[in-house]
Amino acid sequence: MAIAGIWIAASAVGVQPARVSAQTPGARGAARTSQEGGELFSTTCQVCHGEAGIGSSAPSLRGTKFTPGYVRQAMSEGRPGTMMPRFTGVFTTREIEAVARYVASLQNAQRPPDSGLRGDPAAGETAFFRPQRAHSCYVCHSVNGRGGRVGPDLAQKAASKSARELFEKIVLAPHRLKDGAYAPSRLTTRLEVLTGIKAGETEEVVRFYDTRSLPPMLRTINKSDVVSLTTMPGSVMPTDYASRFTLQELLDIVAFVKSTGSGPDIQVRFQDVFPRQ
Repeated sequence: MAIAGIWIAASAVGVQPARVSAQTPGARGAARTSQEGGELFSTTCQVCHGEAGIGSSAPSLRGTKFTPGYVRQAMSEGRPGTMMPRFTGVFTTREIEAVARYVASLQNAQRPPDSGLRGDPAAGETAFFRPQRAHSCYVCHSVNGRGGRVGPDLAQKAASKSARELFEKIVLAPHRLKDGAYAPSRLTTRLEVLTGIKAGETEEVVRFYDTRSLPPMLRTINKSDVVSLTTMPGSVMPTDYASRFTLQELLDIVAFVKSTGSGPDIQVRFQDVFPRQ
């Protein structure tokens, strides 16, 4: 039998047979794997699904369907038509397995106590302007004139937004932009199709931020080469910041942006972003 074969192989290398199961290598030691999955979940999935998967800007991860296999498939393939990205390439196969087993273990879990995490504006400033990241906030946005010009200056927006609103705008890119100046566009030329933000124009040229890759590239296109320029729905802002930044980094960034509009004494706590329901 296969199980017997595993026991024999385990004995041959000095492993206690009682500690070996017929699970896949990445899932052996369920308690240790689940703990590892919980650590990964808290820095990525928790951003949208809430502490211990209780739900927040994304649905609660509760129900009989949340088996390891179901979660593994959802993480590997994403959820088309939703904001849920694929995590292949972000997590290893072992890490996806660990998160899947952690989520499965939550089905009889009680809500944990509130997290003591809070945002640090100074750390948020570092994360916002980090040059080593192509997806750093500053490549598109500015704060008090410092940074990119593709999107709006966030210091002007922060004062009127709550910490939760800012957090959700980072993690869940808006489906519609109220500010028409930053509406995404599709520019078709004789040679290619660009997507991005129109930066301006003269009688002879159109200046266009090409956001097909980051950081955006400012292109100058002769109007004689332009076939069409149309406004697109949605936003060019990436939708995968929940997997690119840790929860702590996201809280830090929100605290930094809020501090520029509300003063240096602003505090952003975990509870401000994920209030009790």
